Amino acid sequence: MWTAEAPLRRWLCRAALLWLVAFAVPGHAMAADAQEKAQAEARLKALQKQIRKAKETLEANKARYSSAARDLAEAEKRVAQAARELRQTRQQLVETGRRLEQLKSRQALLEKQKRAQQDSLARQIRAAYANGESEYLKILLNLDDPASLNRMLTYFRFLSEARRREIAALIETLQALEQVASDIEDKRQQLAGLVARKEQQMAKMLRLKKEREAAVVAWKTYVDRAGKRLNNLLADQKELQSLVEALRQAIEVFMPSESLEGLGRLRGKLRWPVKGRMLARFGSERHQGKMSWQGVLLATSEGRPVHTITAGRVVFADWLRGYGLLTIVDHGKGYMSLYGHNQTLLKQVGDWVEPGEVIALAGNTGGLTSPALYFEIRYKNRPVNPALWCR
Repeated sequence: MWTAEAPLRRWLCRAALLWLVAFAVPGHAMAADAQEKAQAEARLKALQKQIRKAKETLEANKARYSSAARDLAEAEKRVAQAARELRQTRQQLVETGRRLEQLKSRQALLEKQKRAQQDSLARQIRAAYANGESEYLKILLNLDDPASLNRMLTYFRFLSEARRREIAALIETLQALEQVASDIEDKRQQLAGLVARKEQQMAKMLRLKKEREAAVVAWKTYVDRAGKRLNNLLADQKELQSLVEALRQAIEVFMPSESLEGLGRLRGKLRWPVKGRMLARFGSERHQGKMSWQGVLLATSEGRPVHTITAGRVVFADWLRGYGLLTIVDHGKGYMSLYGHNQTLLKQVGDWVEPGEVIALAGNTGGLTSPALYFEIRYKNRPVNPALWCR
């Protein structure tokens, strides 16, 4: 069953795996001296302590996670998995279609080559037939000059070798054509299978979306009935603050030597993660002016690619109440970027991402009724205006 601390538990497991990769490479581990081992153990203990503190904070808020919230999380995660599978199938369809077109082009080229070879061989056969079967013998008997005889022997040897090569080339072309035709048929069958699978996945997506819609209605009914919308928004905000702080502290201990350069020199030079109308601006009033937006909300279409603003490492990729499917990228020097309400996440904790790389597909998870991307930039866990960095 999904619980409030589940995202951090999974993050802890992944972090521990990353630590093992970074510090437990066989050759280096064997060669490390006692002091280096002690430092590595101290870092791991410090990381675990910080994660425990974050888990305790979330544990205190666990009562907020009603059955409606758990149902919403599970429904949105199932939709995310289906969307990820559908995207992979679409990519396979495109790649298979491209390969099929390449094979057809190869087939056309081989057909042209075959016709040219057949024409050349036919001309040689017609010439030999016109001269008669005794052509070779008659010419030899009519030659008196030994030098001419030698030249003619050489000529006929070359002519015979040329015919042999023409025939061999034609046979090779026919075999290649046969193989290409077989490959084309295989790709056609593969394409048909992918199309059928895509149709099944689309039907599954529609079914899961209906389940999600029901979960969203139940969640909103719960919030409205309880009359706690503001309290829930403030608690969601506080929970995100606690999560980012735990991540920030963990990075300082766990990955202190990362070569990431932060965002300082990129101010005003970055591109927005998606193009779309700004529904909510940084610092603007939220919920009747009783709180303010710590990031921006960008209108977009469902399934649209979400791009990372610059290079970094994924430090969180999971569902979080109030933000849906959320990815957090560390850019170094205390800078992080946050991408929320995604339909599905394409990167996992520990993945390196390049500037502009697709990390998620936009959606409306976390209780939204229409697709939008929630985007934040934080410096030392303090929200800053993304408009100062992005243009």
